[in-house]
Amino acid sequence: MRKIWSTDEIMQFATSRRSFLGGATALAGGAMLAPFVPNLAHAGSGDLQIMAWEGWELTDELADWISKNNLNVEVSAMGNQDDVTTKFSVPNPPPFDAAEYNQGYADLYLDVLKITKPLDKSKLPNYSADNLFDVFYDKPTWFRNGELHGVPYAWGLNTIVYNPKMMEKPTSYEDLLKPELKGKIVLVDDTLVTWPVAAVLAGFKTFPNLTKDEMAKTFEHLKLYRDQARTISLTYGDVVSLMVSGEVAACFAGWTGIPTETAKQNVETIYTIPKEGAATWCDAWFMPPGADNEEAAYEFFNQAISPEVQAKVVTRNAAGVVSSKAVDLLPPETKALFDYSDVEGIFKAAPLLGIPPLESNQYATYADWVAAWNEFKAG
Repeated sequence: MRKIWSTDEIMQFATSRRSFLGGATALAGGAMLAPFVPNLAHAGSGDLQIMAWEGWELTDELADWISKNNLNVEVSAMGNQDDVTTKFSVPNPPPFDAAEYNQGYADLYLDVLKITKPLDKSKLPNYSADNLFDVFYDKPTWFRNGELHGVPYAWGLNTIVYNPKMMEKPTSYEDLLKPELKGKIVLVDDTLVTWPVAAVLAGFKTFPNLTKDEMAKTFEHLKLYRDQARTISLTYGDVVSLMVSGEVAACFAGWTGIPTETAKQNVETIYTIPKEGAATWCDAWFMPPGADNEEAAYEFFNQAISPEVQAKVVTRNAAGVVSSKAVDLLPPETKALFDYSDVEGIFKAAPLLGIPPLESNQYATYADWVAAWNEFKAG
């Protein structure tokens, strides 16, 4: 019998890397996308209930499709991934048709909670090897036992972001520990990024499978950066404010969208990948168990990975496209964020990682990591 997890046992991750976007952000040059309109296929009318990060709900990008199909789109904003986990892991979940999951939750959602409906690929013509980069097509994060469970549609990197007027270009995380940067760096309360980066810096390359002793050593080493930091920010919006005001010179494992946001306030910041590497993330759409408008959900997913919609949404949010056909539709500023000639190399150097195990006799569990993280922040 499959164990039924209580709310207290379910993930409580703080994935706030995009919370400052607010739905209205756009890179300079975004107007270049105006001539591109997606093929507006027919979808079932009625209500389409989705749960998404603010700024990623696609209601602007799909406005014509929504209007043509007389859809009433109801959006529930995510504060963190746990909002999704708790909503759909209960008996008789609400009738949402689409929701997002970060790659870190794949095992939990697909194997433990089983809250992702298997998808019929024949209803997703844009989900094809011809349209998607290979790293996003039929990979275990979204595809299990011959069944598709998630439709990846956006990705990005977390790495050092710095102000070139306040410090030299860092080539290693250790550069952030220079005496002159005391009180001039900032950490973020984003565990999906901070934990794996901290593990690498402590010499462990097997995250999320670390023993309790290895986990303890990871946090002990991370104290060097905590003691060097001005603060541990709750959101990347706070990081942007600190960098614009000149209070900090660098962000430990910052998001690649930060330079876009600081540029809007006439402050140059740059993201750079140090010798230790970067952390990657990828979000996907899935169909929750209580979906009651599957026809509309399928077309919503299909439109989300069309080249035209891909170009629009990542330009709005300073992220990466999963559609290889979308690259040529990107404005220069967005295209320059990543090396699209070697997407496979990016993900080989920084593989998508999962979460610490919920239960284990060998490794530190998620609960162990949360307790250690809270103690670390309190210190």
